[in-house]
Amino acid sequence: MLIEKIVADKLVPVFDLGSRCKLDEFDTVKRDQLYPQNNKLFALFHNTVSAKLLIATDFEGFEHTKSFSDMLSSMSAKRAKSICYIEDVTKIGRAHAFEIWRDKTVLFKQLIDSIIATGKWSDEQLNSCIIKPYPSLLPLLSNLNEFNVEHAFKILTNSETVTSNLVDASNLTQTTLFGNQDTLYKNGSYNSNVAQLTPGLIHQAHGGYILIKIDELINNPDLWYQLKAVMKQGTLDWRSSNQAVQTELKPDPAPIDVKVILLGDRLAISQLAEGDRELSSITNSFIDFPAEFNVTDQNIEKYIGYIKSLITESQLLPLSSNGLTRLLQLSSRWCEHNNYLSLNESKLMTLLSYCHHVASEQKLEMIDRDTLNTVLTLQHEALNTHIRLSNEGIIEKQIILETNGVKIGQINGLSVLEIDGHPESFGEPIRITATGHLNGDGDISDVERKAELAGNIHAKSMMIIQGFFTHTFAKPMPLPISANLVFEQSYGEIDGDSAALAGTCALLSVLAQKPIAQNLAVTGAIDQFGNVLAVGGINEKLEGFLRICELNGQTNMGVLIPAANNVNLNLSDKLITAVNQNQLAIYPITHIDQAIELLMDIKAGDLDENEGIYSIIQKLSEEIDDKLEDDESSFVKKLKQLYARITFKQGRDN
Repeated sequence: MLIEKIVADKLVPVFDLGSRCKLDEFDTVKRDQLYPQNNKLFALFHNTVSAKLLIATDFEGFEHTKSFSDMLSSMSAKRAKSICYIEDVTKIGRAHAFEIWRDKTVLFKQLIDSIIATGKWSDEQLNSCIIKPYPSLLPLLSNLNEFNVEHAFKILTNSETVTSNLVDASNLTQTTLFGNQDTLYKNGSYNSNVAQLTPGLIHQAHGGYILIKIDELINNPDLWYQLKAVMKQGTLDWRSSNQAVQTELKPDPAPIDVKVILLGDRLAISQLAEGDRELSSITNSFIDFPAEFNVTDQNIEKYIGYIKSLITESQLLPLSSNGLTRLLQLSSRWCEHNNYLSLNESKLMTLLSYCHHVASEQKLEMIDRDTLNTVLTLQHEALNTHIRLSNEGIIEKQIILETNGVKIGQINGLSVLEIDGHPESFGEPIRITATGHLNGDGDISDVERKAELAGNIHAKSMMIIQGFFTHTFAKPMPLPISANLVFEQSYGEIDGDSAALAGTCALLSVLAQKPIAQNLAVTGAIDQFGNVLAVGGINEKLEGFLRICELNGQTNMGVLIPAANNVNLNLSDKLITAVNQNQLAIYPITHIDQAIELLMDIKAGDLDENEGIYSIIQKLSEEIDDKLEDDESSFVKKLKQLYARITFKQGRDN
């Protein structure tokens, strides 16, 4: 069976930029242009007066404020009522002067005109602009002040303003979100006739939008129910945070015209819905922001335009042609798929900002491939403590990993290690061993599971392995196997099904007594029919095996991967060099039969063939069955003889 190795130029994604190679040859693209369908839905939400609540998914690194701001920038502004509470008529500003005047006398208009001319009053302005020129206004002014003291805040003026403001609300409390009504504290005592109003974020968002993380509401559900009431009623009562001091003043409720955008991942949305069964009934506006951009040859320029806009906004150095290509490869690797590019803006901007600093220090005019690689190396070296410890374990032989020769029942699997609190995962081979024989009760013992060091997905994969043996050997009774499968020198919790192929091959090796080549490593899940399925972390796994083989001085290596993972390959320059120099071969496989032939240099074959690993195991199993039948027959004969003797003795006695 011929299995073609993957050639080096298939180990990284290639993006067709057409005839344009420089970043400045592409048009700038705003964030909202990456989500055309979301933009249309948000425009519908924006223009529908009755729509008050929008739920949007977000993801790590998503710049939600900037994304919604970009959407709003292309939409017409709304008209909304502005709010003005008047506590002291002598402190009124020009913005609402005319609205107050509309309900007053012509004489009062002269007062308002002076206010408009001066902006705000001072005592000197009051004398020079009002009292001296218009002495007849003094009684009216006095009466107005008396009315204001007795009925503070009862004068609520409204004027139309054009707005689409966007407020990003965070660190929410009752006061920060809904504002507060305090009693004036002066000269060591509270004045219950004078109140001070502190507007909240909801007031600032009046006439526009407020963005709230769902996690904030889950942690403080009372805020959600109050917010829901504001959306339904369109008004908000003022509350005092100081319950010990009561005020006689009751300001009119503030009219609130605001559209609420709730942001969270699917888990947060689900938790909010569980806490409030009404959620689905009060809104049907949902927007899903994908964390990845599905790239094609036709729309690649849109993503590049987005990168250009990030660089322009932050005034960073532009990318050179090879720098742009390298960034696209990195972005694709973050997605673990060559047809997608990352929209993690935080991660992109951090990398580009570091590159800008390095390039500026080197007096470069552009960020090129070498600059990006320099920054990546610096980041890697700052985070490689665990890799260094792993290397020391291999060099000092404290961790046993054989990468040459052959061995029965032992195989090199590939794993990805994730350390709590560590931002990056890394690949490392793991030695998987199997022991067993064909004279058991059909049980494959998973030591990791019994030691409570394995998760549920791993447990499922072990059951699939059992199902594979049952299906392959097609026996009315379970295959009389008794075996143990162990992940050697693994002391933390493991999970996943990516070692199922390796574990199955190790079991086949020990049952057929056929050795496995130790210079090969394996990763892949399987189904009960032996089909090899895709796994995650394929790039880290391959690079981890290369690292260990280099430490062992091995230069003839091979890795078996699921063919379905070809679209995920986005490998380092070092690994590509190893492939080019024939030091490492990567074999894409679709079925376990291919893995058997590569690992054990023997065909899988069929059960009725004279050659092949399946027929070897089948014949051994049949021999054991025959022996068991002979033993059973002998046992039955002895029982019959014993029964005959007992019957004969009883006959004689009678």
